[in-house]
Amino acid sequence: MTSSKKPVRLALTMGDAAGIGPEVIVKTLAHLDATDSPMEAVVYGSGEVMRQEARALGYAGEFEVVEVGPELDFTSRPVGQLDRRAALVQWRALQRAMEDVDQGLADAIVTAPWNKALFELVEMPVVGHTEVLQAHYGRERVVMMLGGERLKVALVTTHVALSEVSQRLNAPLLREICAVTLAGLRERFGIDSPRLAVCGLNPHAGERGHMGDEELVWIDQAVAELDREFLAAEISGPWPADTLFAKFRGERTPFDAVICMYHDQGLIPLKLLHFGESANITLGLPIIRTSVDHGTAYDIAGAGVADAGSMIYATELAATMVARARQRAS
Repeated sequence: MTSSKKPVRLALTMGDAAGIGPEVIVKTLAHLDATDSPMEAVVYGSGEVMRQEARALGYAGEFEVVEVGPELDFTSRPVGQLDRRAALVQWRALQRAMEDVDQGLADAIVTAPWNKALFELVEMPVVGHTEVLQAHYGRERVVMMLGGERLKVALVTTHVALSEVSQRLNAPLLREICAVTLAGLRERFGIDSPRLAVCGLNPHAGERGHMGDEELVWIDQAVAELDREFLAAEISGPWPADTLFAKFRGERTPFDAVICMYHDQGLIPLKLLHFGESANITLGLPIIRTSVDHGTAYDIAGAGVADAGSMIYATELAATMVARARQRAS
């Protein structure tokens, strides 16, 4: 039986040393100190970079760093520019964090932003956090969800050119995304009977074929079949995205999550409503992983002005998910 009194230990990966990752982590540590949080946040990355950032921000608190680049000299730290040292550290940090979670040395992973382009400097495949986690855990399907207090969106296609979205969509894929999302809402958020809204692909959800026929050809039928299949959930749609997201302006949320057909369909309303107060959650993994809802922000790196709201939210959300998982296991 798992003890719910044991402090939650989170692995915070530093991401790109040249971006705002170290800054938002230091600000998150300061926030946890100020709120007297019982969680243990351990940074995975470069101790030298983290100490430099702490001094720059005037943070005098103690923090633990799992060093993943001891042979790399960061006394002249790169800021706002591509650097091969940063590529190695961001990769190793995630690898070590996964190992430690697998061995029970940490309870969850919270990732600061990394830069995919860095991997070209060290002749590695250009890849994101999600793909690395998916491959490590051998999962055929994972779901990228971004969520805040009121709105959570799950993406059917992610980083895909808009011109390719329609040809990649199909009923089996939509079913997989809905199934993983429903399981994630139950396991990670404690929602026993989730309500899902599925967005249409076209403006006005195709308006009966006048603005695209994907809804008529397969989406309408697929959503109806999913609602019948998943009896402990309510699945509706396809909804016109413009009017659907307007429903989230009030205090009551009409749905627990929205299934979005492509990246910007979900992320634009999510960030308008919750930017700095939301997190990226990878559903479908056997572990808990949350992340910030933004990138490395080279344009403000080193200036000390980065908003740490998303990192704080992602960290606290991961801790809540760990506590919920422990309660379910006890």
